[in-house]
Amino acid sequence: MKLSQTKVELLAPAGKWDVLVAVIDAGADAVYIAGKRFNMRMHRSDFNFTDEQLAQAVEYAHERNVKIYVTVNNLISDAEMSGLYDYLKYLQDIKVDAIIVHDLGAINLVNDMKLDIPMHASTMMNVHSVEMATELKELGVSRIITSRDIALYQVKEIGEKADIETEYFVHGDMCVSQSGQCHSSGVIFGKSANRGECMKPCRWKYSIVESKSGEEIGDLPDGYLLAMKDMCMFQHIPELIQAGVSSFKIEGRMRHEDFLRSIIKLYRKAIDDYLRSPFTYWHKIEDFEEMYKDRVRDFTTSLAFSHATSSVFDYTGNKEPLFLSRGAVEKNLSHEDLNENPFEIDNRIPKNNKSLAVKVATMNALKKALSAGADYVYLGAEVSPVRGEGWTKENLQDAVDMAHDMGRKIAYGTPRICTSRELSEIEWLFDIGSRVGVDGILVHNLGAIHCAKQFDLDMFADFSFNILNTGSIEMLEKLGVKRITSSIESSFNDLNKLARDSTLPVESIVHGSLPSMLLEHCLPAMLVTKTNAKSGCRLPCRYINYALKDEKGEVRTIEVDQYCRNHIMFASDLCVLPYLNSFLMTDVDMFRIEAQYYEDDLVETVVNQYRKRMDLLMENPSVFCPLPETEWNNLVVKSPKGLSLCAYSQNVTHSRSTLEVMKKATQTN
Repeated sequence: MKLSQTKVELLAPAGKWDVLVAVIDAGADAVYIAGKRFNMRMHRSDFNFTDEQLAQAVEYAHERNVKIYVTVNNLISDAEMSGLYDYLKYLQDIKVDAIIVHDLGAINLVNDMKLDIPMHASTMMNVHSVEMATELKELGVSRIITSRDIALYQVKEIGEKADIETEYFVHGDMCVSQSGQCHSSGVIFGKSANRGECMKPCRWKYSIVESKSGEEIGDLPDGYLLAMKDMCMFQHIPELIQAGVSSFKIEGRMRHEDFLRSIIKLYRKAIDDYLRSPFTYWHKIEDFEEMYKDRVRDFTTSLAFSHATSSVFDYTGNKEPLFLSRGAVEKNLSHEDLNENPFEIDNRIPKNNKSLAVKVATMNALKKALSAGADYVYLGAEVSPVRGEGWTKENLQDAVDMAHDMGRKIAYGTPRICTSRELSEIEWLFDIGSRVGVDGILVHNLGAIHCAKQFDLDMFADFSFNILNTGSIEMLEKLGVKRITSSIESSFNDLNKLARDSTLPVESIVHGSLPSMLLEHCLPAMLVTKTNAKSGCRLPCRYINYALKDEKGEVRTIEVDQYCRNHIMFASDLCVLPYLNSFLMTDVDMFRIEAQYYEDDLVETVVNQYRKRMDLLMENPSVFCPLPETEWNNLVVKSPKGLSLCAYSQNVTHSRSTLEVMKKATQTN
């Protein structure tokens, strides 16, 4: 890369007209804005642009040689697809310079409509590998907004090897969870972080405890343990440019005019100064001090240069400007819930047979699941050091032989995050799996799909794809996927419709321990031993199973995998056993028990109960048959957590932010 030929885009946010004018005046090369629908900032009705204002914004910007990108970056339900069709056509008609997309269904629709509007892959797509970027490029995406959880050297590698533009968040609010992999708000409140209504559980006050007893551990911080400081890369303009970042993105579509004007001016000046004379460049300390004085939160460079340390968090909460919630108790099922069915469904016989799948982490759990009646077993890919040693070449063959000898099928999972390290390792798994005769693989991202194409293995898309519409299914089918798992944020009604209209077999998770957040950071290492993987972690996770306890007393287990990522689980486990007849009446093909984090005996208990219940109810699924109290009590006694319906009882895709807003926008314009 020749610095003399380098051009860097400064990309500013705008939530209102006065902000748009201000950031353009301050020197932004491009501005990203949102309409009143299909965006990730839906809390405030006084922000975002009407359709008429979008057209005016494009005209105003183009007159000043500035580009306009419009966010279409939330997950989309089938009920919204007709509205999205009209909206996309409108955005092309007014000549926006690009749209920012998150949902595979939206990409599929753009391609089907043969629109020539450029697509930028949202950071919510969590692009963290060359292979993911390559797949998106083949799908028509011209730029990727990289995951916020990868280092600059990885951004450079993606841009160069995939030959695609890269956009990087250089300043503003940071999510502690991997982008697109936070389900807390959607499941607990029915307000999805993937649909622009996040209630920010990451900004709650927590203490770290031992998971089983709930007792606090030692002399550790008790505060806002997940509250990230704001990203600030102002002092690292040279490193960003040397990494080949095409667009420097400032976060802040809810920020006011004066705040953003100042930030854009300072970044504009620093970028121009460096490109004017890179050999003699020094960032101006007085400019940084001005930025620091007007900061919202304190600053961090997060994961741009190294493994994260505790310095990325503000445990005090003193600089937190907005608390949307203060903890919440997850609603557990009780005896009183057994005699009423909350899931209404048309009285019909489902068109397909039902299978029972179970995800396990150990060979003994595999044996228990098979003997209890599992039709399909998945081998968990993320290994917890306190729960088992995972899968080797030898026990993979033993596992396959055991399942096949019993006439059952077996597949193995892949990690939810697949950077270059993980992808090289799963290629080894794919190779071994094809030799030992596994029946398929669970894939969580487009990078894993890219790698799997060279092997003769059936691919099943797992819940990380957050599938809420048939357009996403159609796209995955084109990529070679044979079965999909519905999003864990799906309501029962959404699941019922998706399964009925899907062109691929649909799997849904009906029981188990579900992840609320996925962190690149390791809380036990940061808080207990004050170390990280780079500095020589003392591996406290090998000896104690840690958890987070919020102000309401809810305990959420921290599962640490072999990559030192933290999987923060919900306080309650999913359980639909009392209402299984309604699920059996849908066109879902396979029901899954997420038992990867269960003790072996609990695996056997849960699988056995679901097997017996499925066999009983399939004789006449249309008749509601209350679960016997003895069976319920047996499950409750053996379960380590409370049992709940999670998102199935919520209405995530039909909250105020979607259909009502769409209707209002249509009426207004």
